[in-house]
Amino acid sequence: MPKIPYNSPVKRTLGIKSGFYAMIRLGNIELDAPFYQAPLSGYTERPMRILARRFGAPLTFTGVLLDKIALHQKAIRKLMFLPGEDEHPVGAQILGADPATMAKAAAVFERIGFDMIDLNFACPAPKVLRRKRGGYHLKQPHVVIEIIDRVRDAVSCPIGMKLRMSFDGDEYSQEDFRHICEHAHRRGVDMLTIHGRMVTAKYRGRADWGIVAEIKHAYPEMTVFGSGDLMDAETICRRIETSGADGVAIARGAIGNPWIFAEARALLEGGEKPPAPTLQEQGSVMLEHFEMIRLHRPERKAVAFFRKFVAGYCKRHPKRKKAQMEIIAAKTQDRLIEAVRRWYDLGGS
Repeated sequence: MPKIPYNSPVKRTLGIKSGFYAMIRLGNIELDAPFYQAPLSGYTERPMRILARRFGAPLTFTGVLLDKIALHQKAIRKLMFLPGEDEHPVGAQILGADPATMAKAAAVFERIGFDMIDLNFACPAPKVLRRKRGGYHLKQPHVVIEIIDRVRDAVSCPIGMKLRMSFDGDEYSQEDFRHICEHAHRRGVDMLTIHGRMVTAKYRGRADWGIVAEIKHAYPEMTVFGSGDLMDAETICRRIETSGADGVAIARGAIGNPWIFAEARALLEGGEKPPAPTLQEQGSVMLEHFEMIRLHRPERKAVAFFRKFVAGYCKRHPKRKKAQMEIIAAKTQDRLIEAVRRWYDLGGS
């Protein structure tokens, strides 16, 4: 089994059977497991973060936050964005075009209680690219470098950055990607997360984990995390082991599936994968998730917002399609709760 260097003076073997991995240090943050709950736009508000932490995520992040939000006091007071007292460590991921605004936003988010700032240079959404944000920055590495420098100087907390392997795969785009990684290393970026797809590929095809291994090999002392297609605990363990990455960012695989963190922990600690949650356990978590969403939204908006999680939760149900269709069809809080209780054998009302 290969030796995998971690951001630690101790080097050791990592694998499903080894049951041993070192503490990962990101500035003043310590992670006791080699993964974190990745930022997901429109998903990772406080309810999802709370469940991720309960089931074993040592670090969670907000959804992607536009840098300009930080400049408006009313916007940042929204409870769905702010970190809870029991959430730490929790990071904020910011997206923007202007280096000065990104730096101001980072300082504000640190001041209101976030423990880490993550910079998004990966988002492939067309509306983001049109505004020269997210993955577009891979076409202009000089702007990325200025953002890194300004944010590094603006905050004292750890900073991370997420980027894709290139914008469109041409030779110049690949060189720009490596130039950005080199500068991140030189400026002491605490965590570099690499998604092994081009920006233009969006989520098509399979993520290339070879690029994660390449960057970790080039900068062994830098903390490098990988991202892409991590939909189950076994894949998480295999990718950490074979890529040499310090850890992984668990994104889409955690939507409606907070159990993925507990399952990955168990395998990485050398144990057996925990038994699948019972229908009743799944239903109880679903209802708790919905109730947390309901605390900060009117009923109709809460029901609509929760629908995006239903497909993930229902993947474990033996009658997945029927359960999913009925729960998604619910238009009111009472109908939604009733459908979950019936399909998940919770009884009563």
